[in-house]
Amino acid sequence: MHSRLILVPAAIVAMAPATTTADQLQTLEAAQQRLVAKGDKLTPADFKLTPEQFERLKAEYDVPAFRPAVKAWRLASGGWLFLDQVYGLNDVITYLAAIGKDGKVRGIEILTCAEGYCDLYTREWRASFGGLSHGKWEPRDTIPMVSGSTLSSSHVGEGVKKLLAIHARFLPPAGTP
Repeated sequence: MHSRLILVPAAIVAMAPATTTADQLQTLEAAQQRLVAKGDKLTPADFKLTPEQFERLKAEYDVPAFRPAVKAWRLASGGWLFLDQVYGLNDVITYLAAIGKDGKVRGIEILTCAEGYCDLYTREWRASFGGLSHGKWEPRDTIPMVSGSTLSSSHVGEGVKKLLAIHARFLPPAGTP
């Protein structure tokens, strides 16, 4: 009898549908093409923040950072692309951010988000990031919060703020593999 009580809940859990699934809005390559000028060369430039840099990033900029590894590409024109993920309400949002050599956001593209919420990331909302630079600005005061998706909106804003800080303060020197 005891084994049946354990197996029944396990069977129910195994059959239960997931609460949210991620929609892939576009591939990484498609997002890169939207953010990078035609003919600009992308060079993979992943790097890892030192433990000291990682702690400084979180403390000085008051942004959540989950891992010190940074997925990035250098652009021949001098800018950078960063691939990042942040938590939404019930999901993980994957996005790509372009930062120009002047340290300002050139654009962002959402790659994945929770089913039913992807239509909230409109062209106009994504454009609100354009021209932002690193500093101690607050995402909730700077980026429009989308009704019904305020946590996701705020978290993407925090993620972009984090990437701007990394770009301004922690990029590896040119020529570093």
